[in-house]
Amino acid sequence: MFLVMFIYYLLIILCSIAGGTCLFLALKKFNKQENVILKVIGVTLFLVMLFRYLWAEPNIDNVRGLNMYSPFGSNIFKTIVGMLLVWFTYATVMILSLYPFFKIKNLKNFLKFFGLPVLLLDIIFFKTYMISISDTAFQKGDIRTILCMIEIIISLSMIGAIFFKKDYFKITKAEVKTLLISLIPILLVVMPGYTLQGLIGFKYTKDILAKSLSFEHRLLLYFSIIIPCSIYYALKDKNEETKRFSMIYLSLGTLWTFMIRFGFKELLSSPIQWPIHLCNTAMYIVPICLIFRLNKLFYFTFFINVMGAFLAMAMPNTSDTANILSMSVYNFWINHFCAFFMPVLLVALKQFERPKLKQWIYSMISFFVYFIAILIINAWFSNYGSVDFFFLNSDFIVDKLGTWARHTRDLVWTFHVKNLTLTFYPVYQSLFFGVYILISLGMWFLYEQLFQVWDLNEDRRIREKEYIKIQKELAALAKKRGDFMNEEIKPCLELKKFSKRYGSNKNYSVKDASLKVEGGTIFGFLGHNGAGKSTIIKSVVGIQSITSGSIEVCGYDVYKQPVEAKSQIGFVPDHYALYENLTGREYINYIADLYGVSKEDRDARISKYLKNFELEEAFDNQIKSYSHGMKQKITIMSALVHNPKVWILDEPLTGLDPNSIYQVKECMKEHAREGTIVFFSSHIIDVVEKICDRIAIIKKGKILCEADVQELESKGITLEQFYMDTNKNGVKAGDK
Repeated sequence: MFLVMFIYYLLIILCSIAGGTCLFLALKKFNKQENVILKVIGVTLFLVMLFRYLWAEPNIDNVRGLNMYSPFGSNIFKTIVGMLLVWFTYATVMILSLYPFFKIKNLKNFLKFFGLPVLLLDIIFFKTYMISISDTAFQKGDIRTILCMIEIIISLSMIGAIFFKKDYFKITKAEVKTLLISLIPILLVVMPGYTLQGLIGFKYTKDILAKSLSFEHRLLLYFSIIIPCSIYYALKDKNEETKRFSMIYLSLGTLWTFMIRFGFKELLSSPIQWPIHLCNTAMYIVPICLIFRLNKLFYFTFFINVMGAFLAMAMPNTSDTANILSMSVYNFWINHFCAFFMPVLLVALKQFERPKLKQWIYSMISFFVYFIAILIINAWFSNYGSVDFFFLNSDFIVDKLGTWARHTRDLVWTFHVKNLTLTFYPVYQSLFFGVYILISLGMWFLYEQLFQVWDLNEDRRIREKEYIKIQKELAALAKKRGDFMNEEIKPCLELKKFSKRYGSNKNYSVKDASLKVEGGTIFGFLGHNGAGKSTIIKSVVGIQSITSGSIEVCGYDVYKQPVEAKSQIGFVPDHYALYENLTGREYINYIADLYGVSKEDRDARISKYLKNFELEEAFDNQIKSYSHGMKQKITIMSALVHNPKVWILDEPLTGLDPNSIYQVKECMKEHAREGTIVFFSSHIIDVVEKICDRIAIIKKGKILCEADVQELESKGITLEQFYMDTNKNGVKAGDK
C-alpha cells in the first residue's frame, strides 16, 4: 500500500508541475487566446468532476457522518478531515471552472489563498480524501480514483498558471476582508447533504422532525423567506457580472448537492429514479437558463416550479421519522427551497425581465405538455416499480384534503398495451391540472402586487442613495465656499473678446464677442438657431470651456474662479435635467443646501414661488409625475432659491402654456426690479420687446449690435423690424 500511495503522490505532483508549466507557457505564447484556453480547460475540469461525482453509488459511497457509517471506524480526526476536504474541494473546483468566464478579482484571491491550500492538502491526505469519496473505489483502484487524480492535476495546473502569471500573493486589506466574508456563502452553497449529521449527529436532535408545521418546520419556512431576501440585499448594488456569477454559482452548487441522489448506474438501470418530478426539474432548468440565457424556458419554472416548491415545503413528503439533520431531509429542502426562491430572486436581480401576460400563457402551455408527459411516464413506469412523479399516481395530495378529495380517485381508467398496464385517474388528474392552473393565475396576481411593493421600495432606496450623494456634494462644496456669497457683490456680466471653437473645427461658433450687462437689467439675446446664443450661455455658466478671451460674473473669472462665479448664477437650461425620483421639495432643498441658503430664507422664497407658480398641491410629489410646465417651474425655482445676482435662461418659454409664460415673465420683471440681472435667449420677439430693457443680436457667432428697447420704441421702430433689418444688413434700421 505504501508503494501504491507513493506512486499516486509522485504522479500527481509531477503531472501538476508539468501541467502548470505547459499551461503557463501556452498562456504566455498565445496571450490573445488566453481566455479561450482557460475556458476550455475550465469546462473540461467541470466535466471530469461531474463524471466522477455521478459515477458514485449514493447508498455506499461518501462519508456518512461521525454517528453513522464511516470508512475510518472510530477515527474521528480522519472522518472530519476527509469530510472537510471533499466539501472544500467541491467549492474550489466549482470556482475554478467558472473563473475563466468572469472577471472578478475575488475569485483569483479565493483560488490562491483558499483553493491552492485545499488542493495541496488533498495530495498530502490523498488516501483519506479518496476513501472519503468512495471507500470501495479506492480499494479497487477504479476509474474514480484516476478521475480524482486528473481533477487535482488540472486544478493545480490552472491555479499554478494563474499564480505565476502575475501578482503572486499580493492582496490588500480590503480584499482580505472581502475574501473572508465571501468564504461563508461560497462554502455553504456546496455543502454536502451529510455534513450536518456528520458534524453534529442525531444525539441532540433525535426528536426534532421537519414536518406537520411543528416549530422546527415553521422555522425552516421562515428561513425560506429570510435567506433569499438576504441574498438580494447582498447583491442588489453589485455590478452585473458579480450578480450573474453569484446566481450561476448558487444554482450549480445547490444542484451539485442535490445530484448526490442520482448516480449514473441507478439512472441507467432504474428509470423510476429519474429526477423528473416537477421540483427536481427546477434544479436543472435554472442553471441551464442562466448559462445559456434561455428566457422562454425560464418562465416555465417561474410560474410552475415556484408554486409547486412552496406547496411541497408546506406539506413535505419526507419520512415521519426523518431527523431534521438527516441527509434525506437536507436534500429535500435544498431541492424545494431553491425551486421556490431562485426564479423570483433572478427576476428581482434583473437577470430576467419581469414576465408579462404572454409569458404566463407560454408557461401554461409548457406545463400542459409536461403534465401529459408525466401522466404517460407515471402509467408506463409503474409497470417496473412504485412511481409517483408529481404525485399524480398516489393519494398523497388527497389525503391532505379529506374524504371528498379521496373520492376523486374512485374513477379509474386502465388500458393494456401489449404486456404493459397503463392506469389513469381522470377526475383526480383533471382536477389536479385545473386547480394548478388557477393557483398559478393567483401567483401571477401575487407577483404583480409584490412587484408594485418592490417598485415603491426601490424608489425609496434610490432616493436615499441620491440623498447620500447630495450630502457628499454639499460637504465638498462647503470646503470651497468662502465669502463669495456676500450680499454686497455688484451684479455684472461681462464678455471680453470671448471666442469658442469646438475640437479641431476651423470655424468658430462664437468669435470675439464682447458684451457688458449691469444690474437691474432684463437683457434679451436674439438670433437664429445656430447663431451662437446657447454656446455663449453654456460658456458663461461653465458647462463648456472657453477657447480664448474671458467671461466675468460679478467680477469672478469663469475659467479661473469657477465655483465663485457659478455661485452668483441661477441657470434655467433649454433642456432641464432633474433628479426625478426626488419630490419637488426635496430637490429645491437640495439646491438650497448646495448654495448654503439659510432655512429662513429658503422657506420664504419657496413659499413665495409656490404661490406664484401654483405648485402647492404637487410640491411633495415625485418630480417624475410632473408635467413639462411643472418641471420647468421647478427648474426656475431651483435657479432662484439662492437669489442669484445673475439669472440666465436659455429659451425658457418653449413648451409652456400661456398662464405659465405670464408667471415666468412676471418673475423675471420682479427679479430685475431687485437690482439683479436677467439674461435670456428667446425666439419670441414679442416677449423680448415687452419685457426687455436691452437686447443684443447675434449672427453666425458674431454680436452684430446692442440696443435699448425703449430708445427703439421712441424712434417708432419695432423690435421685429429692427431685428430683421439688422440680421439682413448688419446695420440699424434708423441708420438707413
